[in-house]
Amino acid sequence: YNKQRNNTILKVEFHSQLYQGTSTKCSEYSFKFDGQECSQPAPISMSNTKYTGGGGSNFFPAEVSGFCNATSRGPLQSGPLSISVHINDPCSGGDAYTGKYYTGRLTSYILVEEYCP
Repeated sequence: YNKQRNNTILKVEFHSQLYQGTSTKCSEYSFKFDGQECSQPAPISMSNTKYTGGGGSNFFPAEVSGFCNATSRGPLQSGPLSISVHINDPCSGGDAYTGKYYTGRLTSYILVEEYCP
């Protein structure tokens, strides 16, 4: 993403089909900006926990959204900015990933909007 101004805040949204494999596991999905989590106003993330007795897999639609104007490195400056969704596996072995093909179409995208304060 190419951020236009130094004094703006970013609104980000991630829409996808998420996958949670194996039984009784959890995963966390969070936005990163140039490899760092948002620190102001807060990290942008969601978690998913699957409790089943028989294994199997779980696909579900999800949205993660929020605002960010700074990371631990400081305010988000104008110019090129790498924005990604990071998958963390805090329960170990959650086998999580994003995106699911339905009839040949990938159902994941990131939307970025820039707002003046």
